[in-house]
This record gives sequence, structure tokens and C-alpha cells, in this order.
Amino acid sequence: MGKARKRTILSIWLGRLPAEKAAVYEPSVRKLEEGYGLLSMALNEGLVRSEAGELKAAREAAELCGAMAERHGAVLCGALSTMETRSRHFVAVPEVEPLNVETFRGDAGRAASKWNALLHRVLFSARHRWFHKVRTLEEILWHTRTRFITTAGELAEGSSLAPWKDWARLEETHDDWNTCLQETIILLKCLLETLAPGEVEELRWDLEKQRERAENEPSEWVERRRPRAKGTTPPAGEYNSPGGGRIRK
Repeated sequence: MGKARKRTILSIWLGRLPAEKAAVYEPSVRKLEEGYGLLSMALNEGLVRSEAGELKAAREAAELCGAMAERHGAVLCGALSTMETRSRHFVAVPEVEPLNVETFRGDAGRAASKWNALLHRVLFSARHRWFHKVRTLEEILWHTRTRFITTAGELAEGSSLAPWKDWARLEETHDDWNTCLQETIILLKCLLETLAPGEVEELRWDLEKQRERAENEPSEWVERRRPRAKGTTPPAGEYNSPGGGRIRK
């Protein structure tokens, strides 16, 4: 049974989507990959400048890293949230494989993926497995996003006590970010494969609206970098979660 499910998921991933579904999938993936590409370029610039001892240029790169991470994190986690919310109304959801602990480097990602793999064995319903995996990815991504932005902020401000360690931390976090991105892309394709024509249009509309909101919302990163009156700076490492609450590093 497990092998049959794996072959099915693999065949979906390797197969081509019908035109209507591809018209949703391809633009969505392109946007997600573009944002990640910008983040990767900023991080690479910072790593190069830091290794060369160009501290001012490295701090400027860290500033850009934070801005790119904030924006792309909102779009990526928004896509996961949209898939979770919208799929509650769909008749069928796809079979999924559990997260692989070996694809994560950070402690939070490894712990969450290990728990997901464990529950995958006892959650016999495809719906329960689907929702648990999506929620777990959201949790990992928001922790990863917050850790990345907090570390980038300390580097940009020059307050890092060990810059070389913090740049290494950004690189590690960036790898886990990529894992979340690739898992999201796979989930999107598998979900589209299961949808009826009317459901595809509903998902397309929700994904586009969510992406517009994420791209147009005010930047907390920029706001936190503005000069503030003494004693009014928000707590370090704290950012909005998708539900409107606050999460910490």
C-alpha cells in the first residue's frame, strides 16, 4: 500500500497538469521561486562580503536579507495557509508523504518533521495526513522566517556578538527555507491534481488574493529600522504570525 502511494505521488510530480491547472500552478511557482532567488542573492552577497572582511557592505547585505526574507516568508506561508483553508471545502485532498527529518538542518525543523513522520504512521485518513503536514510546514516556516529576520537584524544593526556565527546561522536557516519552498511546490501540484474544475478556479482566486495582500502589506522590517523614541522599540525577535498574533524567535 505504501509503495503504491509513493508511486502515485511520484507520477503526479513528474506528470503534466491539464492546461487549466497548469495556468494556476506555473505562475504561482514562478512567483515563489523569484522571491527565494532574490533572498538567495542577498545572502550570498552578505556571505562573500563578510568573508572578505568588508563589514559595512556585509551589514548592508544583511539589511537586504531581512527585507527579502520578510516579503518572501509572507508570500510562501500565505500560500500554505491558503491551501489549508481552501482545501477544507474540497471533496478530496491528495495523499502525502511525511516530512523527512534529514532534509532539515535546524533543530526546530528537525523536531517538527520527526513528529510529523511519527503521526503520519497513526493518522490513517488522507485528510488528517494532509492537514497535519501543511500545518507542520507552516510552523517550521514561521519559525525559520523569524529566526532569519532576527539574525539578519542583529547583523544589519552591528549588534551581533559573533557575526561569523550569525552568517553561518543564516546559511543554515536559508537551507531549511528552501526545503519548505520545495515541499510547498510539491503540495500545490498534488492538490491541483485532485481538484475538480470548479475547485481549481476557487483555489486560483484565493492564491492570487493572498499574494496581493502579502506583497502590499506594510513592512515590519522597514518600520523596525526607523528611529524610535527611547523605550518604544518592539521586542527583538517578534513578528506577526499568519493569524495576526505575535511569535518570537
